[in-house]
Amino acid sequence: MMDISDIWDWNFFWSMWKNFMKTGSNFVMVVVAVVVVGMLMTVIVNAVRGKKT
Repeated sequence: MMDISDIWDWNFFWSMWKNFMKTGSNFVMVVVAVVVVGMLMTVIVNAVRGKKT
């Protein structure tokens, strides 16, 4: 079995990952919010259509 602890710099990897999550999380939250609002609107529209018939 190979020892890869010397090949990968895990501290660098985790610092880059944390930095990516800090910058990318804002955009991810915007996309998630848009999807949730779309699902909520679909449920409301279907409920209103169902009541009319």
